[in-house]
Amino acid sequence: MIRQALSATLLIVFASSPGRPSDVDSTWQFTSREIEIAYRYQELFGSRLSHPARTMSCFHGQKEFTALYDGRDFLVPCHFVIQTTRHLKQMLESGAARYLFPLDADHAHLAIPAERWREKYSTLPVEQILPEALRDPTLVALYHTAEHLAIGDHQNDDQGDALNQWRAKRNVVGFFDGRPLKVLPPLPSGEGHDIPEQHANVGTLNFLAHRLGEIVFSVNGKAISFDVSFADDFRGVAPEERNFSLP
Repeated sequence: MIRQALSATLLIVFASSPGRPSDVDSTWQFTSREIEIAYRYQELFGSRLSHPARTMSCFHGQKEFTALYDGRDFLVPCHFVIQTTRHLKQMLESGAARYLFPLDADHAHLAIPAERWREKYSTLPVEQILPEALRDPTLVALYHTAEHLAIGDHQNDDQGDALNQWRAKRNVVGFFDGRPLKVLPPLPSGEGHDIPEQHANVGTLNFLAHRLGEIVFSVNGKAISFDVSFADDFRGVAPEERNFSLP
């Protein structure tokens, strides 16, 4: 829903932009300058996630916060959001991501090692898998960045190397046991990896920058506030069709 609204706004703003490269697909790809402008709009005037998790308790001495998943509230350890914030901060500092919204980075695919999946998760009811996985130290998150960055962005030739690095680092794995981020080698097609090799998918985390976001951190002297949510996972997908299985 956020993606559709943002895409519609961008089409109105940029469809007739002077000097726009003819090789850019205006329904999917945008120049780095356009992405920057759209992000500034999102931070100040855009929509928040529809059901942001109530993470504020983590900053008042609590060990868990409440989030909505599959139509019901459940408790998530604060360790999860603390580590997720570490991932995003390091991604922005390293140039793997620039912005926390759909045109760059706005979601993470959560996964468990295949062996761990077979030992514990393969026999669990579907509704218990994600809540259990968020407490598992073997959990990993695969982030996709530069989701809509135009290849051959001629409007920003002076940023060529930086843009290439941004695109080259678009598959990032974050760990919840304190290990540093791992950048996966780019696929020849330029597309994102599905999940890390030998891992099973257990769900998706959504995040989005907004001036009213409950989580705040600083990168290069700039304060960034954002929300997280699990509520949009598998929207409109029947339980029996959810991809809780080995790849």
